[in-house]
Amino acid sequence: MSIDKRMLSLAASVASEGNLRQDNRSFLLGAVGMRNDGVLVSARNIAATDVTPDAHAEARVVKKITCDSTVWVARVGKGTGCWALARPCIKCQRRMKTAGVRKVVYTIGPNEWGVLQF
Repeated sequence: MSIDKRMLSLAASVASEGNLRQDNRSFLLGAVGMRNDGVLVSARNIAATDVTPDAHAEARVVKKITCDSTVWVARVGKGTGCWALARPCIKCQRRMKTAGVRKVVYTIGPNEWGVLQF
């Protein structure tokens, strides 16, 4: 299994953490970052009453990483766990680029992913 697939699976697990019964969203997002010193950090989307990019998993994980990091982002169906499109929004892309992230890998569909290089 490739490193990207393993890390996306980990990000999918992070997305599913927490009290899911109180969360009415049908899809959940998780992000895992590997800092340049090899330390793994993670974050998941939080349910927000208003639409804010600060609730995005990517925006939350970028606060924990270092320059030259890699970030993996997974979107999963709440009931199914199937991967879905998780391409980061433009605001999260800008935040990651500004923070020095060099590569973002995101889920597209079951066993399929895409890559953004900065």
